[in-house]
Amino acid sequence: MKEIKAYIRSNRTDSVVDALATVPHLPGIAMVALKEVGHPARSDELATVDMVKLELDVGDDQVGVVIETLLQSARTGDGHPGDGKIYISEVPTAVDIATGESL
Repeated sequence: MKEIKAYIRSNRTDSVVDALATVPHLPGIAMVALKEVGHPARSDELATVDMVKLELDVGDDQVGVVIETLLQSARTGDGHPGDGKIYISEVPTAVDIATGESL
C-alpha cells in the first residue's frame, strides 16, 4: 500500500477531485486547505499561496494511474512553478479502527 500526498493549487481542486473520481475502486480522499509560504520565481520576498493537500492511500497497482491523473488534472496549461508537488510513501501497516483488522 502507498500513501500519496499531493499539494495542488486550490483553484484546481474541483477538476482534480472530478478526475480522481473516475479512477476505479479509489478509496476516499482526505483534503486539507492550507497556505503555503515560499519564494515566488524571481523574487527574494516570501509570498503565500492558497493550496490544498490531498491524501490518498492506494494499492500498489493504483499508484501509476493516480499519479498520471493528478499530473493531468492539477497542472496548469504546460505547467508553471507553484503547480504543486506529489509525494509517495510506503505504508507498511494499516489497521481499521472499527474492526481492529490489519489492512
